[in-house]
Amino acid sequence: MRKRTLKAWAGALVAAALVVAPLVTAGATAAEEDWPAATIGIKGELVPAAGMNQVGDWVDFTDHEATCYEGGGSHGTVTDNGLTVTLKPFGENWDGDHWELLVIKAGNLWNNVIVHPEANKAYASPPNASGNQAEVSHWIVCKGTTPDEEPDPEVITPTLSWTPPSCVAAGTLTKGLGVTWTSADNGDGTTTWTASPEEGTVFADDAQISWVVPNLSIRTNCEVPPPLVEPGEWEDGTWACGDTVVTQTREVSTTTYTRDGEGVLVPSTTKNSETQTRPLTQDELGECPLVPGEIQSVCVGDVPYLGYQVTLPGGFVADSANPVTITFVNPDGEDYVVADQPLSGALLWPGASDGEPKMWPGWDLVDGEYVETDGNFAWTRAGVTVEFDVNPTYTTVVEYPQATALCANPPVGDDDPTTGTPTSTDAEALAVTGGGINPIVVAAGGAALVAGIAVVTIAAYRRRHASMQ
Repeated sequence: MRKRTLKAWAGALVAAALVVAPLVTAGATAAEEDWPAATIGIKGELVPAAGMNQVGDWVDFTDHEATCYEGGGSHGTVTDNGLTVTLKPFGENWDGDHWELLVIKAGNLWNNVIVHPEANKAYASPPNASGNQAEVSHWIVCKGTTPDEEPDPEVITPTLSWTPPSCVAAGTLTKGLGVTWTSADNGDGTTTWTASPEEGTVFADDAQISWVVPNLSIRTNCEVPPPLVEPGEWEDGTWACGDTVVTQTREVSTTTYTRDGEGVLVPSTTKNSETQTRPLTQDELGECPLVPGEIQSVCVGDVPYLGYQVTLPGGFVADSANPVTITFVNPDGEDYVVADQPLSGALLWPGASDGEPKMWPGWDLVDGEYVETDGNFAWTRAGVTVEFDVNPTYTTVVEYPQATALCANPPVGDDDPTTGTPTSTDAEALAVTGGGINPIVVAAGGAALVAGIAVVTIAAYRRRHASMQ
């Protein structure tokens, strides 16, 4: 905002000076005629010096926001043997962006005040009471900041062209609002009217232009567009493991059109729901677990096996005939993993062997004698977690055969099955269930092994017992 004007303010100072400064004559109201004829330098506005001697006295009497300083140093110098002040170019790093005010003081009668002085120009010192140009006593300079320009008022031009729809009645065009109208025949019974704003026309924010078109005959063949059908996106419902399809629903919007008595097109929209089913993808079916059959430890003769049977989730298709990966999970180290297994069968227990020399988990053969060890998969004897994975997975805990079973441990020299040759009663304990699962019937090749378990077990026991006597 512009501050007090210099002339009005100077007049007030003159009036004040008549009271407080006897050196100012009663006629000192027009400053120009008080300059000496031979004044050196550029003249500004002579303003009474009374009461305006300090830097802070001038801050409120500038056009722009400004900061005032005692003159000298980097701002400028006294020139022409003390009769003028010349400002230096305005510094790039200074506060503000231009010289706002220069006040040159000499004697005690006048100040020479220059609004928006320029650099490299010599500005005159004011005259003294004797009417002669006095030497500069001191000077004040103010640095100003140019305010941001206020934007021009926004010119809003409303839409000024219109093509009538089909089936409109004749009428008259309303013109005005400082525009020139031109018309163009569309060749189909309609006319487009376009308005060009006259130069300098400013429209208000809420300007309204209304018109009707003259000399239009009502169309007799007014076609109605076909219904507009807009289906939404299909959204899946919920499904559960065992399902092979999922129900989907979507919303369908149908817009039909009619014309009223004046030929205006009237839309009407209805919404309905549609349903369909889609097959679940293999990735979705793979989120379901394998379906377990009977899973347990099994003795075939004196050899421990894992007997198992799993079924794929409904609809899931394996990528091979032997898709199962079986993992014995070691809680303290590396797991035991066997890949490419069928969906049912018998897998040799980790650490066991079905050929000579026979081996059992948790046992080692040293100098022809079986000795217990923490190695050779001993960690599988105390209940082991077994995972079956095809992408669908199933996990259970399987117990190693009990100590009284024929295949629990190797023979080590007596009739106690935990330390020596099993008894005939132990030979009948051929299958030991793990994880609370019912006894298994081993599928495929494993089934034939189970069918001969009793015979093979007793024969093996007898041969070993005879050889050790």
